[in-house]
Amino acid sequence: MDVSSEAGGDIYSEQFHSHTNIPYTYPENFSTFTSYTLTAKPNVADGYAFYSWTVQSITDDCKGQTVTTYTSFQNPITVSTVVESKYVTANFIKLSSASALYFPHISAKTPWQTEIALFNMGQEENVTCILMSFADDGRPIETKYILIVPNGRRQIIVGNEFRNADQIGYIIGYSNVPVLQGYTKFYQDGKYRAAIPAVTEVNSGNIYITHVASNNTFWTGLSLVNTLSVPKDLTITFNTGQTADVSLNANEHKAFSIASLFGNRKQPDIKSGFIADAGGIVGLELFGTDRQLEGILLTDNTFTTLYYPHVADPAKWWTGVVAYNPSNAACTMRIIPYSADGIALATSAVSIGGREKYFGVVSSLGLPAETAWFKINSTQPITGFELFGSLDGKQLGAYAQNKISGAKQGFFAKIDLAGWTGIAFVNMEGLKSSVILSAYNNNNALIATTTIEVAPYAKVVKLAEAIFAPQDITNATFITFSADRQVVGFQLNGAQNNELLDGLSAMH
Repeated sequence: MDVSSEAGGDIYSEQFHSHTNIPYTYPENFSTFTSYTLTAKPNVADGYAFYSWTVQSITDDCKGQTVTTYTSFQNPITVSTVVESKYVTANFIKLSSASALYFPHISAKTPWQTEIALFNMGQEENVTCILMSFADDGRPIETKYILIVPNGRRQIIVGNEFRNADQIGYIIGYSNVPVLQGYTKFYQDGKYRAAIPAVTEVNSGNIYITHVASNNTFWTGLSLVNTLSVPKDLTITFNTGQTADVSLNANEHKAFSIASLFGNRKQPDIKSGFIADAGGIVGLELFGTDRQLEGILLTDNTFTTLYYPHVADPAKWWTGVVAYNPSNAACTMRIIPYSADGIALATSAVSIGGREKYFGVVSSLGLPAETAWFKINSTQPITGFELFGSLDGKQLGAYAQNKISGAKQGFFAKIDLAGWTGIAFVNMEGLKSSVILSAYNNNNALIATTTIEVAPYAKVVKLAEAIFAPQDITNATFITFSADRQVVGFQLNGAQNNELLDGLSAMH
């Protein structure tokens, strides 16, 4: 048996003790035993972790040589050489240079639960993801190895699959290729839930807290993770001029409410804020009531054009709008609405002061009654999101533009098998768009496919099963799309009893 170790670690086995060639010069040949139990030992001090074993079998027979290869994530691994010769390689990964996917807040303490999902956006190869869970103080708790097929999906209930889940503060998924995306969903059964994309890029500048509600109805909480190996001292500055200091040790996670920064006193005058010099920090914010919950990522992203792809039916829902100017200087925002058929409606313009925002429910913002979606063009980069709330106060969902909005390809991360999933598309261009949608299960098995046409600047909103009817998508778990124009998409997932709701932008 030939054994090799990639840079970043070593291999240990009790059976190696009888071998005289120490230290080993890889590849090393062992033939004393017919079965070996091998343990991969990563060089943790230099920031390496075990990634996988590659085992190649060589079989000699009268017809020649047969070669088979498989990958294992078990460590240690037992390899038998009774029938076949083996070439065994221990693969390691350097975490600082690996592709990282952050789930910056995990809560598995009763009554909370957290669901995470990962997607392999690649179309050609399986991807190994090392899921590492950490306590709030940055101490590693447990590591899991997840294999995701091309265009595949893996969903995990943290409390069901991780030991000591109630101690986990955050999770990081590491892979050797940057093709993974995902989301985090927080919920209390029968009460409320929120879904937020996983973090693919660590912040490098100021982080913008575009909306704060700390009053008799709503609470707002922040969750921050320091991804750096050194401490980070942060200052949060609010629109009122008040400030709060938050210190994070290396790799530490902290979750806190806005009220807790001020002696647990509600702060109804605080509407927004920013965290200065927040390079190396990832996080999210949650806001909710006794019956509603939703959240968005905390990022340093800004845009000169923001898309708000859905205005909900005012007979059942209210639609809230936030557009925040993070600059010290005033800017002009031009609001450009469209009807569902793509007809341009009357535009308007507002001037917004530095560190101020354009916000309110659509019904009070003076938009035309026919408005089905709109965009905002700004003279300076801005950030923002929209909220959808049921008039009975039971459901809340959000859409936030976390990247340059619009794409020709992407996916909707979850079909709610126990409830309903609504899909919305907006055609960003002045020519008709043909959109191919395909429904898959977690293992990339195609369940159904269909094509819809979206008129220029028009919006299409349908339940997922209606999009594919009469095809049955009962066994599908997510939907991909491919369009010949730039489109903006998002989804809402709701429970059948109309008590739970969450929203996610299309991922691409």
